[in-house]
Amino acid sequence: MKRAIIISILVLAFNAMFAQFQIGQNLTPFQNVAPEIQNQALSSWYGVPQLSFSTGSRIDGFGNRPVFQTLALSAPTGNNTGAALVINREKAGLTTLISANFSFLYSLNLVPEKAMKFVFHGTGSFNQMSFNIDDVVVNHVADPLIAGGTVFQPTGNASAGIAVVSQNKYYVGINASQLIPVRYGFMNSNWDNKAKPVFGFQGAYVFNLSEYASLQVWASAGYSSSIVSWQLGADFKYRKIFWVGAGYRDNGSLLFNAGITAQSFSFGYAFAYGFSDAVSNNATYAGVSNAIFIRKVFNEQKAAR
Repeated sequence: MKRAIIISILVLAFNAMFAQFQIGQNLTPFQNVAPEIQNQALSSWYGVPQLSFSTGSRIDGFGNRPVFQTLALSAPTGNNTGAALVINREKAGLTTLISANFSFLYSLNLVPEKAMKFVFHGTGSFNQMSFNIDDVVVNHVADPLIAGGTVFQPTGNASAGIAVVSQNKYYVGINASQLIPVRYGFMNSNWDNKAKPVFGFQGAYVFNLSEYASLQVWASAGYSSSIVSWQLGADFKYRKIFWVGAGYRDNGSLLFNAGITAQSFSFGYAFAYGFSDAVSNNATYAGVSNAIFIRKVFNEQKAAR
């Protein structure tokens, strides 16, 4: 019975950390078009108010179907200040994580004629982890409930980051999230189970191929608790109304995405195919993920893209 309880607690802890890790590792399906989701300082690359929404799901060899939704809003509030809001929801296994991240942005003009800025963001986060106790399998009639646990657990946290951006040309940024080592109360007190800092990197450069066409190369990476993840890719854009791209993620996934821009709206689709996402019964199963993306800019004449 004790062994069964320990396994159940480990499954819970793994799923909780999985949700945090997926959001915090800076490896979103639309890193190429929405880097500000992971580093809010990069919202200054657009220079105009914008609202975006993305959602997606994944299927792996174990039959798991993690899903996520992300809503991001950013806008300048003054000559050198801005604000951003990013709301994430991710469901993985028995847990669901909702986080609301409120950011203050401050920028310094480095080369005004090239729209080059140095940007800092400070972010406060409100997180709520919920545990679906109805899906817990009872191993034994005498097994206790999860000790000291509740179904919902709110916490707070903080993050910060910097970036150098040049509108329409390049950006490079670094950020650190989960700076406060909080712990959800329903996790086993015999284990550490505290949120670990997550460090991220984002970068992109745009090559002008002709008057109407350009090629953007991009990369991102994350580091937490000795785990490193990264992805990179390239996108071809034509007349700023159409893009198609491909990339590679270090877990063996191939990434594909495409989208269109119509006036002030952008619509995108991303697909990832992993060759070794899951191993079960000595067989490797491919993991497949799909995601969609919508953006609205509120001053398309000045938008970076």
